Amino acid sequence: MNEFTLYTLTYLLSQALGIYSVYKLIKSFFDGCKIKNSVEAMLYMLYYALTATVYLTINIPLINLIVNIIAIFLLTFLYQSSIKKKLLVGLLTYIFMFGTEMIVVTLTGYIDFPIAERNDYHSVFGIVMVNVLIYAVSMAANGFKNIKIGNTLPETYWISLFLIPISSLFMLLMIFQSVGLSMYQITISIIAVLIINFTVFFLFDRVARLYQEKQEKGIIEQQNKYYENQLQIINETREVSNILKHDMKNHLRSLFSDIKSGNLSEAQKHISDIVDVYESGTEIINTGYPAIDSLVNFKLQAAKQNGVRVSVNASLPSDLNLSSFDMTVILGNLLDNALHAASLVTKTDLLILRFIILKVCC
Repeated sequence: MNEFTLYTLTYLLSQALGIYSVYKLIKSFFDGCKIKNSVEAMLYMLYYALTATVYLTINIPLINLIVNIIAIFLLTFLYQSSIKKKLLVGLLTYIFMFGTEMIVVTLTGYIDFPIAERNDYHSVFGIVMVNVLIYAVSMAANGFKNIKIGNTLPETYWISLFLIPISSLFMLLMIFQSVGLSMYQITISIIAVLIINFTVFFLFDRVARLYQEKQEKGIIEQQNKYYENQLQIINETREVSNILKHDMKNHLRSLFSDIKSGNLSEAQKHISDIVDVYESGTEIINTGYPAIDSLVNFKLQAAKQNGVRVSVNASLPSDLNLSSFDMTVILGNLLDNALHAASLVTKTDLLILRFIILKVCC
């Protein structure tokens, strides 16, 4: 195996990793795909075949640049978003790829090359380094996306993002510095390093998805508990209302009799008893949004039972466009933090937990 064949084989293997990196990088900016996963995978394979063919046959930097920019921009149309965002994502993706490649090419000693003539860059170490670095950054971008949606990843994930690429590049550097290795041994080493990187990050990607699914399952279980509590509140309120409706005629007759006879203190006590019955229900807030009502009532009932006086001021628009999942995560965290702070106060009888929902324009 000659050096050119080694470089070609290494390029094809590392470029496969690079294409997967582009896929992960683009996906980190978009939420939903318009087409089936199988069609999406086929189009990325077509992108791989196109770029590899152009690079190995023409290999003129200007043509490579144009082909990559157009292909990446077209790939962004697979996802649901505005044209402005697609243009921005496509441009930023290629700028990052191009910048990484230029840095590695410069570090490996290839500085002066014409942009409109055939490129004769053949650094095996450089081509692997470019794609490994792009892959590491694409995984980091996906990690930050998980954090953004509330899916906290373990510290080992972030440590691996740095250690694995650095260790891989160090291993390759040692291999290329070794004396007496055949082309086949070098090829096998390069393949092993690429497979290790792909496998480890692929597994970490699956772990991140499992974390997300576990969190979503936990949120759904909490929502079910909140809704069950809200249903209990509704039933209790309905029972009290039915009782009051049934007995209201008798209450009014008694009040009329007490007032008529001048027994105002007895009438006042009677009214106070009726008010106490109304307030005996456990419903603290009723906004018309079941997700909000069930969550707030459930959390603040626990606060009241611990001696915290609760005051709720709610003002919500009639067309609040926020999913119950997001509302549970946001309000749940805010209330948990507030209740935790309340638990740290010793004089709970003097503490008023005031939960205000401001009017939001959505």
